Amino acid sequence: MEPETVPLPSTPAASDAAPTDAAAEPAAEKQKRGLLIGLITVAGAILVALIVLIVLLVGGQGDDTAGPAPVPTASESESAEPEETEIPEPTDEPTEEPAASPSATAAPPPAPQSPSFATFSGPNRATCPDTSSSVAITWSWSSTNAVNAWFGIGTNNAKAEPFESVPTTATYTFNYQCSEASQRYTVTLEDSAGRLTHKTVEIVRQ
Repeated sequence: MEPETVPLPSTPAASDAAPTDAAAEPAAEKQKRGLLIGLITVAGAILVALIVLIVLLVGGQGDDTAGPAPVPTASESESAEPEETEIPEPTDEPTEEPAASPSATAAPPPAPQSPSFATFSGPNRATCPDTSSSVAITWSWSSTNAVNAWFGIGTNNAKAEPFESVPTTATYTFNYQCSEASQRYTVTLEDSAGRLTHKTVEIVRQ
């Protein structure tokens, strides 16, 4: 009787494993090819868009170029001539002159000091033949707003140191004493308000 043989476990042959790897490889390659094709498609679309944009920009600039100017027709030339304008003839009628603007009114002159000398005349030198005689000196004056007047010798205020009272308008003669080398004489005016005005002259002997 032959001994019983136990069959050994079968190992997968190389030919059985190959189909699995072969089936996996085509799937990966298909995925890579799909991505590559997608990228190429996107790049192509972008390139086409750029080309279209460039064409539009170049075409738009070309439209701005000025074409040949239109030749005016005969009717247009005739209508372009300027029309004659009528020049108004000068008339003999006088034109109205603008009214003169009113001039500024002049300010009235300041009121004279009260009282005041309207005129005053007389010499300021005495011609003496010697130093012991006297010579006559004549003064004339007129006044404004004066009610009183005085004549004084050796003073600047004849009212305070009067020689005598005199008219407010007068021709007055007095004697200059030749013994003096010079002397002051004053006429003082007074108005109704008591204000005073003085006229002092120093006479020098010659």
